[in-house]
Amino acid sequence: MDIEKIIEWTLKNGSSYPGKHNYPTERTSPACKPLEPKSQMMIIWKSMIEYLNNNLRAGRSVNIKGFGSFTFDIDTELPRIATKSINPKTDLEDQRLDRKHVHKIKPVFVVDSQFQTHLTRYHNKEQIVPAKSQNSIFQKGFRMIYCNPVPIAAACLLGKDVVQDALNTIFLAIQDLIKYNKDIVLQFGFACISIIGKALRTMFSQSFIESAQDKTFEHTMKRSTTPVSTIWKTSYTKTFARSTLGNLIQKPNHEVVQTLNEKTQALKMMSLDLSSSGKLQLSNRLSSQGRGLFSP
Repeated sequence: MDIEKIIEWTLKNGSSYPGKHNYPTERTSPACKPLEPKSQMMIIWKSMIEYLNNNLRAGRSVNIKGFGSFTFDIDTELPRIATKSINPKTDLEDQRLDRKHVHKIKPVFVVDSQFQTHLTRYHNKEQIVPAKSQNSIFQKGFRMIYCNPVPIAAACLLGKDVVQDALNTIFLAIQDLIKYNKDIVLQFGFACISIIGKALRTMFSQSFIESAQDKTFEHTMKRSTTPVSTIWKTSYTKTFARSTLGNLIQKPNHEVVQTLNEKTQALKMMSLDLSSSGKLQLSNRLSSQGRGLFSP
């Protein structure tokens, strides 16, 4: 079963998965019409994939409650020593990066402890071996964050509660379908997770593996590389509008929408004026006729 069939199954069994995702809900932009429940959940899923892709390529791990975490396994090697003579024709900075590239980064998927109980035939469950003192999922990866529904809702032009209900329902339905021995294949773009015979297998795309193993990716994983003054002057709204997540759905032009609303309101007032003037003329005519009938 793919994500489309999973969504169809949850909507058919709406009594088992209650929430606002079962009904067409109002969009955050008045210019956008409400969507059918299936289309609504499909847009939420695509936006979540884009959200995961953006954060992983920025060097941040993401935890999805009840499902698992996409993170990185880091293996450190000894520093390399320049054994060859430096060629002035080559880029010296590039050679320094090659010698400093001692962290071997590999993308992995860590299954949630609640989800592991349903994968009875899944071997090698722990892909990252943390210290014994690390009990939280946020301590099992580099710069771990949780899957925030707010930017996903902003990209879909939907409410946060609708997005939260839809995501919780999808991953709860995946657990229930595994109980019924259903095979599931989830395409994330940067990775593919297949659950066949209650055995989970994760395959990352070759392009994502190569980007994570690149010598410049380690610089991306640093917590902060920009000056504080630049961060203070940065507008999150403008940054989000320029991102791929912000442009996932074409946003309506607010100036055009405002103009249309003003014209619609003006037409409404004109129609009220015309109807009221018509009623006034009719009442005057009836009153004049009444006076003519009862005149001596």
